[in-house]
Amino acid sequence: MEHEHGHVAETAFIEGFRAASDKQAFLTLARIPLELAASDGLGLKLVQVLLEDTVEVGRASRGFASKELVYQPLPARLVTTETRLRFRYISAEAVRELSLAEVMAATSHGHAHPAEDATDSPEFCRIGRHGT
Repeated sequence: MEHEHGHVAETAFIEGFRAASDKQAFLTLARIPLELAASDGLGLKLVQVLLEDTVEVGRASRGFASKELVYQPLPARLVTTETRLRFRYISAEAVRELSLAEVMAATSHGHAHPAEDATDSPEFCRIGRHGT
Protein backbone atom coordinates (compact mmCIF):
# COMPACT_ATOMS: atom_id res chain seq x y z
CA MET A 1 0.00 0.00 0.00
CA GLU A 2 2.85 2.39 0.82
CA HIS A 3 4.38 1.94 -2.64
CA GLU A 4 1.00 2.53 -4.31
CA HIS A 5 0.44 5.70 -2.26
CA GLY A 6 3.91 6.94 -3.24
CA HIS A 7 3.22 6.28 -6.91
CA VAL A 8 -0.10 8.16 -6.76
CA ALA A 9 1.57 11.11 -5.01
CA GLU A 10 4.38 11.16 -7.57
CA THR A 11 1.91 11.07 -10.46
CA ALA A 12 -0.07 13.95 -8.94
CA PHE A 13 3.14 15.95 -8.43
CA ILE A 14 4.23 15.39 -12.05
CA GLU A 15 0.84 16.46 -13.45
CA GLY A 16 0.66 19.52 -11.21
CA PHE A 17 4.27 20.56 -11.83
CA ARG A 18 3.87 20.31 -15.61
CA ALA A 19 0.67 22.39 -15.48
CA ALA A 20 1.98 25.03 -13.05
CA SER A 21 2.74 28.39 -14.61
CA ASP A 22 4.98 29.27 -11.63
CA LYS A 23 7.25 26.32 -10.90
CA GLN A 24 8.84 27.93 -7.80
CA ALA A 25 5.41 28.56 -6.25
CA PHE A 26 4.42 24.97 -6.98
CA LEU A 27 7.56 23.68 -5.23
CA THR A 28 6.69 25.84 -2.21
CA LEU A 29 3.10 24.60 -2.19
CA ALA A 30 4.32 20.98 -2.44
CA ARG A 31 6.79 21.65 0.41
CA ILE A 32 9.81 20.68 -1.66
CA PRO A 33 12.83 22.16 0.15
CA LEU A 34 15.23 24.30 -1.86
CA GLU A 35 18.01 23.26 0.51
CA LEU A 36 18.80 20.03 2.35
CA ALA A 37 21.42 19.28 4.98
CA ALA A 38 23.97 16.68 3.87
CA SER A 39 25.80 14.14 6.01
CA ASP A 40 29.13 15.84 5.17
CA GLY A 41 27.83 19.09 6.65
CA LEU A 42 27.59 20.89 3.33
CA GLY A 43 24.15 22.08 2.31
CA LEU A 44 22.58 20.68 -0.83
CA LYS A 45 20.80 23.17 -3.10
CA LEU A 46 17.94 22.20 -5.43
CA VAL A 47 18.95 23.12 -8.98
CA GLN A 48 16.75 20.94 -11.21
CA VAL A 49 13.51 19.01 -11.20
CA LEU A 50 14.00 16.22 -13.71
CA LEU A 51 11.05 14.73 -15.58
CA GLU A 52 12.12 11.96 -17.93
CA ASP A 53 9.50 10.38 -20.17
CA THR A 54 10.10 6.86 -21.47
CA VAL A 55 7.77 5.44 -24.10
CA GLU A 56 7.96 1.70 -24.75
CA VAL A 57 7.11 1.09 -28.40
CA GLY A 58 8.55 -2.40 -28.91
CA ARG A 59 10.19 -5.37 -27.26
CA ALA A 60 13.26 -7.36 -28.23
CA SER A 61 14.65 -10.66 -27.01
CA ARG A 62 17.21 -13.21 -28.10
CA GLY A 63 16.00 -15.58 -30.76
CA PHE A 64 16.20 -19.32 -30.19
CA ALA A 65 19.59 -20.64 -31.35
CA SER A 66 20.40 -17.28 -32.93
CA LYS A 67 22.52 -14.25 -32.15
CA GLU A 68 19.93 -12.05 -33.81
CA LEU A 69 17.28 -10.30 -31.71
CA VAL A 70 13.61 -10.99 -32.27
CA TYR A 71 11.87 -7.62 -32.38
CA GLN A 72 8.18 -7.04 -31.86
CA PRO A 73 6.76 -3.52 -32.32
CA LEU A 74 3.89 -2.99 -29.91
CA PRO A 75 0.38 -2.24 -31.16
CA ALA A 76 -0.83 1.23 -30.15
CA ARG A 77 -2.98 -0.07 -27.28
CA LEU A 78 0.06 -1.72 -25.65
CA VAL A 79 2.43 1.27 -25.95
CA THR A 80 3.20 2.54 -22.45
CA THR A 81 4.59 5.81 -21.13
CA GLU A 82 6.39 6.16 -17.83
CA THR A 83 7.71 9.37 -16.28
CA ARG A 84 10.65 9.33 -13.91
CA LEU A 85 10.74 12.17 -11.37
CA ARG A 86 14.00 13.17 -9.69
CA PHE A 87 15.19 16.21 -7.77
CA ARG A 88 18.82 17.19 -8.44
CA TYR A 89 20.52 18.76 -5.44
CA ILE A 90 24.13 19.95 -5.55
CA SER A 91 26.78 21.10 -3.11
CA ALA A 92 30.38 22.13 -3.67
CA GLU A 93 31.34 18.47 -3.30
CA ALA A 94 28.45 16.36 -4.60
CA VAL A 95 25.49 15.94 -6.92
CA ARG A 96 22.55 13.92 -5.61
CA GLU A 97 19.38 12.91 -7.39
CA LEU A 98 16.53 12.11 -5.04
CA SER A 99 13.07 10.69 -5.54
CA LEU A 100 9.98 12.45 -4.19
CA ALA A 101 9.86 9.89 -1.36
CA GLU A 102 13.49 10.60 -0.43
CA VAL A 103 12.91 14.37 -0.42
CA MET A 104 9.81 13.95 1.73
CA ALA A 105 11.70 11.65 4.12
CA ALA A 106 14.52 14.20 4.45
CA THR A 107 11.94 16.91 5.11
CA SER A 108 10.15 14.88 7.78
CA HIS A 109 13.44 14.06 9.51
CA GLY A 110 14.38 17.72 9.86
CA HIS A 111 17.08 17.79 7.18
CA ALA A 112 15.38 20.52 5.17
CA HIS A 113 16.43 24.13 5.30
CA PRO A 114 13.84 26.33 3.64
CA ALA A 115 15.53 29.07 1.64
CA GLU A 116 12.87 31.53 2.67
CA ASP A 117 9.75 31.66 4.78
CA ALA A 118 6.92 30.71 2.43
CA THR A 119 4.79 33.58 3.70
CA ASP A 120 7.49 36.04 2.55
CA SER A 121 7.60 34.74 -1.02
CA PRO A 122 6.29 37.06 -3.75
CA GLU A 123 3.95 34.31 -5.01
CA PHE A 124 2.37 33.92 -1.57
CA CYS A 125 1.81 37.68 -1.39
CA ARG A 126 0.30 37.70 -4.89
CA ILE A 127 -2.10 34.88 -4.03
CA GLY A 128 -2.92 36.45 -0.69
CA ARG A 129 -2.96 35.25 2.86
CA HIS A 130 -6.15 33.28 3.44
CA GLY A 131 -7.32 31.85 6.72
CA THR A 132 -6.30 32.67 10.24
